[in-house]
Amino acid sequence: MRILCFGKHGLLSSELQTFLPELQPAAMQFLSKSDCDITDEKAVRLVFKRFQPTHVINAAAYTDVDGCEGNGATANMINGFALDYMIEGCHSCDATMIHFSTDYVFNGKKEGPYDEGDDTLPINAYGESKLIGEKKIREQLLSHYIIRIQWVFGTARKNFISSIIEATKTQSELRVVNDQFGSPTSTTSISKAVVNLILNKPAHGTYHFRSLNHTSWYEYASFVLDQCNIKVPIIPVSSHEYRAKAKRPKNGVLNIAKWIYSDLYTPPTWRRDVMNYLNKKKYMKEK
Repeated sequence: MRILCFGKHGLLSSELQTFLPELQPAAMQFLSKSDCDITDEKAVRLVFKRFQPTHVINAAAYTDVDGCEGNGATANMINGFALDYMIEGCHSCDATMIHFSTDYVFNGKKEGPYDEGDDTLPINAYGESKLIGEKKIREQLLSHYIIRIQWVFGTARKNFISSIIEATKTQSELRVVNDQFGSPTSTTSISKAVVNLILNKPAHGTYHFRSLNHTSWYEYASFVLDQCNIKVPIIPVSSHEYRAKAKRPKNGVLNIAKWIYSDLYTPPTWRRDVMNYLNKKKYMKEK
C-alpha cells in the first residue's frame, strides 16, 4: 500500500497524518500546495509518476464558504476541475481515490436526512464547486470513495468551537443561527473512518459520514459554552437575520445508514465528539 495525500496543512489532513500510519503502508506522502499545486496538470502528473500510489486521498480544498461567493472561478478550479488531473493520475497507477465532499451539495429543503442518491441542488458557490468535483470522479473513475462530511472541527486550525470561545473574550453576547441543522464532526472521527474504510474495502461509491445525532448551530454553541463554564449569553437568530454572504442549507442532516450497514466505523455522538475535542484542547473548566 502506497498512500498519497493532497492538502498536507489542511484541517483534516493534519489529523490523517496521525491515523494513517496505523495501516502500515509501504510508503506514505503528504503534499502541501507548495509541494504540488493540484491545479497544475504537469505537477500532478509528475507526482503520480514518481510516487506510484495505490491510494490517493484528496484533502485539498477551498473551504471558505463565504469566500467562495466572490471567487467562484477559483473555487470551481480547486474543488472541481483540478480533479481531472488526479483522476488521470489514478488511472495511470490503478489507484483508488478517497475524496471529501459536503452536505452543501444539497439545498436543505428536504424533510428528513439526505440519502446519498438524493437530487443535488447547491445554493452557494462552495456547494456548486464541490458538486463539480463529485461528478467528475463518478463519471471518470470507477475505483473511488466520495465521503460527504459536515460541520468539521479539529485541533489543527481555527473552527466553529474555537471561534465561539474566542468571541466570548470580547463580546458581551453572541448571536448564533438556530434554523440550520447538521452534525458537528471531528477530524479525529473522520480520520478513523478513513482508516476503517481502507481496511474494510466496501463497495466503491458515495458515502455519508457524520457524528451521531444532529443539532443546530445555536444548540451546538450553547453546549460548548456550558461545557467550558462560560456564562456569556447566546441569542438565537434566524439565517435571514444573520445575513451571511453565502446561503446555507437549513437541513444539512446526512443519513449514514449506508455507512453503518457497510459494517464500517461507528462514530460517537456529536456531544461526545465535541467533549473529546474540548478535553484535548484543555477548554473544559470546573462548573
